Amino acid sequence: MGKPAILYDNRLADATPVVSDTAAGDFDVLNLIDWRAFSFWKPATMPATVTVDSGAAAAADYCLIYGHDLGTQGATVEVRGSTDNFVASNVLIDSATPTDDKPLLLIFTSSYRYWRLRFTGANAPSIAIAAIGSMLRLPKYLPVSFDPLGRKPVGQVNNSADGHALGSIVNYEQWAADIQQRSVDWAWVRDTFEPAWKAHLLGRPFGFAWNPETCPTETYLVSRHGGFEAPHKNGQYADFKLPVIGRYPS
Repeated sequence: MGKPAILYDNRLADATPVVSDTAAGDFDVLNLIDWRAFSFWKPATMPATVTVDSGAAAAADYCLIYGHDLGTQGATVEVRGSTDNFVASNVLIDSATPTDDKPLLLIFTSSYRYWRLRFTGANAPSIAIAAIGSMLRLPKYLPVSFDPLGRKPVGQVNNSADGHALGSIVNYEQWAADIQQRSVDWAWVRDTFEPAWKAHLLGRPFGFAWNPETCPTETYLVSRHGGFEAPHKNGQYADFKLPVIGRYPS
């Protein structure tokens, strides 16, 4: 069981990604890196690639594909790295052929200047979010009260004029939680979390993997739900809490 991770760092955002091609319509490649699950990139032909030049060797230990139809389309995704923009150097780092369209989280350890996602298969997939980066690992496991599965249906419950249940309309299932870390070092809050907060988490959605190694499909796209708290304790420790809210992935 791995410690929880916040996912926001993205090598694909180090520069403008270059794609093999794009399908007609509103499928701009920049949709991949906006952390929004309702805008998509889709290639016109297969196999398809998304390539970025990070400018120098840059580390990554995860790949997140969220809001995709890889399983439906029977497509495979490969994570590749290169030192020379895929001329002589073309290293397969990890790959997957999902059988469903749930969030896909791959975990590895690599460092390359050039990064590439390569999609193969007969049918072109649609991808909402793609990230290759370094996880922000939380220093401790979540408390026993953490609930990874509980969610709230958002929609309308219908009853007859005399109160009998008629059914309900569910627009989506909402997932909310408090990411808590008890008695963590002040230094982690100041030197690790706060820079991420200022750079991304304050104003943009991000991924949260409560158990990346064991339950990778239970990776949620969330936003902060208010602010974070880090009251100090004796001995240079703090109790950390970050409320988040998002949609339970279907």
